[in-house]
Amino acid sequence: MKKTIIITIAVLVLVISFLVFTNIPSFFKGYSKIKICMGEATGPALKLLSKPTQLARYIYDSYFNLIGVKKENFELQKKFESLQLENHRLAELEKENKRLKSILHLVEQYPNTMIAASVIGEDLKNWFKCIIIDKGRDHGVKEKMPVITPKGVVGQAVEVNKWHSKVMIINDTNSSVDVYVDGKNSRGILEGTDQTTLKLKYVLKNDEIAIGDKLITSGKDTVYPKGIPVGIVITINRNKAGIFADVDVMPFNNYKRVDEVLIVKKR
Repeated sequence: MKKTIIITIAVLVLVISFLVFTNIPSFFKGYSKIKICMGEATGPALKLLSKPTQLARYIYDSYFNLIGVKKENFELQKKFESLQLENHRLAELEKENKRLKSILHLVEQYPNTMIAASVIGEDLKNWFKCIIIDKGRDHGVKEKMPVITPKGVVGQAVEVNKWHSKVMIINDTNSSVDVYVDGKNSRGILEGTDQTTLKLKYVLKNDEIAIGDKLITSGKDTVYPKGIPVGIVITINRNKAGIFADVDVMPFNNYKRVDEVLIVKKR
């Protein structure tokens, strides 16, 4: 392989040298200028060609320098990818640390009223859309206990076993939460739609409500304590038939991204 490269380069240099130093008739218009340019371009190569050992060494060194650069680039790319993975891992740990601190703060703020739990799975195919948590009857969990995060409502316990429980999320069509519009007199029932958004029902068209309003639990549905954040109003349609407005709400919790929860003990 190395010999072939050397021979090929040598032949090219010889051909160019022939063209440069051979006397070609002057009627080839402009040839003299071409000859001068080619002579200048091939000068260094001809100097090397006059010393075959130097030429071989030059080609050999150039080839292996190129191989070395490629290897170095490959190693640098591997280090870069490794650093990217490490940065991603540290970012995820930082997020988890913030979540756990928020959970701990609530538990300390309301001692003996909350049970901390981790989400260990989902059950979205049965009667209810549920997440599964790692706390059950032996930990004090009971049916209809509300489940929250520092952001707000997640759902309520609907099936309690010895060591784990199923929590129906508020996105489920069987879910309904009695809510107030925070800071206003408007009130309604927030229902699940099996989608990412919720529907706020029984809000009159002339009620005081606007896009961006925050909804909080009213405490009047016998499940959720008063004052827990639930979601934010994202659309309002007052042009539909009837006396009620059509209101869409985005819940503060995305159940697919919930990892730790708190079960609120009923007093």
